[in-house]
Amino acid sequence: MNTRVENRRTDDEQRAPALQLMALLDRHLTLHRNLLQLAYQKTDVLKRGDMDGLMQLIQKEQTAIAAIQQLERERAQLVAAWSDGGHPLTLADCLPKMDEEERQKAEQLASELLDVINELQAVNELNGQLIRQSLQWVTLMLDQLMPQPPNVNYTAPNQSTRQYGHGRSRSLFDSKA
Repeated sequence: MNTRVENRRTDDEQRAPALQLMALLDRHLTLHRNLLQLAYQKTDVLKRGDMDGLMQLIQKEQTAIAAIQQLERERAQLVAAWSDGGHPLTLADCLPKMDEEERQKAEQLASELLDVINELQAVNELNGQLIRQSLQWVTLMLDQLMPQPPNVNYTAPNQSTRQYGHGRSRSLFDSKA
């Protein structure tokens, strides 16, 4: 009877890292879904041009990213403890150490997490394009509103004036000042 209790205890001890890893994966998935929602909200805010809303979303994103980074540190510690002092394990290295039910659940969580991360990358790329377009529009408007400085340097008739200015237009923000 004692051996059954001892075997059950060792089974539970062996399962504990797997259960902790699945709990971490589930929290990762939740945090990444939250980050994805923020990215979609950012798209709407960028389309409206709402700078106050954008700043609020950026703060929320930073909080979510900090939570994900903390969770990643926890995952690294868990996996390092599970690796028995060898090289750091990846999720793929951990899967064979799990029983079948745990392995399937971990694979499902990892697959969902990968899908959310891919969708998040696509939304962030769209948001980046929206920001670049907004910056191009602002630059165009500034160039239209700001008069070009007159050419005060002597140039030979066969030389281009672009050589001296290196082809740049005047900017509101002069970094050499």
